[in-house]
Amino acid sequence: MIIRFLNFVTAGPFWICKVWLLSLFAALSFSCVPAVFRDGLAWNDANPPLPPAYELKADQPFADTAGLTIPADSGARSHGAKLTPRVFSAACLFLAKQLDWHPYFPASLGGCLFLLSGIITGYRITSDRNIAVGTSLILAGLYASNACFSMNFEPKPFDGVAIGLVALTLMLIDRPILFTGCAFLACWTDERAIMSLMLIGMTVLFLINMDRKARQNRCWMLVGAILSYIISRKLLEAIWSPADFSMLGENLLTSTAYYQLAGWSCFEGAWILLAMAIWTNLQSRSPLVSLSILIAAVGCVGSCLIVLDVSRASCFAFPLIFAALASLTPTLKNDEPTKSRKFKEQTTTRTANGKRHRNVRKKAKPELNAENFEPSNDFDTNIAASPTKSLTGPVFLAALISLLSTNWEIIMATVLSPCSSTLIWFIQYLTN
Repeated sequence: MIIRFLNFVTAGPFWICKVWLLSLFAALSFSCVPAVFRDGLAWNDANPPLPPAYELKADQPFADTAGLTIPADSGARSHGAKLTPRVFSAACLFLAKQLDWHPYFPASLGGCLFLLSGIITGYRITSDRNIAVGTSLILAGLYASNACFSMNFEPKPFDGVAIGLVALTLMLIDRPILFTGCAFLACWTDERAIMSLMLIGMTVLFLINMDRKARQNRCWMLVGAILSYIISRKLLEAIWSPADFSMLGENLLTSTAYYQLAGWSCFEGAWILLAMAIWTNLQSRSPLVSLSILIAAVGCVGSCLIVLDVSRASCFAFPLIFAALASLTPTLKNDEPTKSRKFKEQTTTRTANGKRHRNVRKKAKPELNAENFEPSNDFDTNIAASPTKSLTGPVFLAALISLLSTNWEIIMATVLSPCSSTLIWFIQYLTN
């Protein structure tokens, strides 16, 4: 039954929409529902209301919120200190207020882009629809345990917008101008997006179905976007109060008590893919790739300990999952685009008087038929015929672990009381 359902999901021209709906259903089944579903779609439906710093940003996106800090509360103090340069997030909140939308509505859209990036990027790397399903479910598990998109005790609508822009940047690797623009806006949404952009650059370098020059160009585009952000922020800081970093020491001492949660919540079940990437590349005499993935993973965990809210900070590390997947993709995929272009060039070869070579057309015809041959819709057949079949099992295992572990994290965070709307809460409700 499961195989038949997966056959249906991965078949047809609208398979991306079907997989996206599946991942969204999985995320909402194991998580708190987004606040827009719980409260309502109007701006005044938000419960509890936004903190003062967010209210000011909703009215004036370029406002300086440093004066709205609460020195006695390190969390609230960091709100005022860090919200000032997050201009694009504030612009989205400003637009939502003007349209009378829920303040969490932009973050909810960012969550939809986050789930969609698992499908688009997974298929972009491996050209395998089955793996695209698995990567989307991995992100569904990260979505479910993350407070960037789902409702929380204190709403913070900026983080979901930042993650959505990072996901959009990842999906637009083949669109240079949009890729650079989204990277620049992601920095202005949240400065932690710089780490995500570095992980996207690592993913680009590991891609085997993109030529070296294009990969280098994408990396230079990311560098240019980050430098442009730094320069433009320095210019605008002349009208803003200096950033307050006094809370970092307090946060670090508090957050180190949750280092296990930080280590797990960054990747959850996708740690399997990271471990496979490190070991496989080490065995294939690519120690530099293994070392870079290991250092990046440690850096991602360390970055989560700088702030008090581990669950939000950990979500910025998700591009490393695709970097590991790209490093595991067989090099056989590198030959397929070259052959495809070669056969297309042969079929369009003409003589000097404008006529086609008959012999060239006869030679290219069988190859063209083979290239246009529709793959089987059978899930098992596609796995057996795919050069990435060795990755299918680990990817789906990682997705299963991510989704199941989400319920345990939610239960532990709520003192053994499941949050409303989660699947485990519904089961407990039926049993009682």
